Amino acid sequence: MKHHGVEGQAVYAFHEYATGSHRVFFDVCLPEGAPPARFHEYMRELPGPEGTVVPVVYDSRKPRRARTGVRKDLDFDKERPVVLLVGGTGLVLLGIGALLCLVGTAI
Repeated sequence: MKHHGVEGQAVYAFHEYATGSHRVFFDVCLPEGAPPARFHEYMRELPGPEGTVVPVVYDSRKPRRARTGVRKDLDFDKERPVVLLVGGTGLVLLGIGALLCLVGTAI
């Protein structure tokens, strides 16, 4: 979202209580004709009554990955280690799979 994020709005739909916090569901306000997109975040405080409009940053290609807030206040550095971990693990597993295929055909 750091490079493709779009600022927009989302509507607070409903919440579920989770241990020590709330799982709050939002509907992203998308252009007319776009399929609906709902995402959730864990929050200690509710954003207000149901129907409250909040600022949101979302990727126009994957609006279900939205995050509440404005672009300048979001910390995108937390995403980088997760991407590197998942991507690095995938490359290692791909290498092991290729090695097993080579060993399997040699036997």
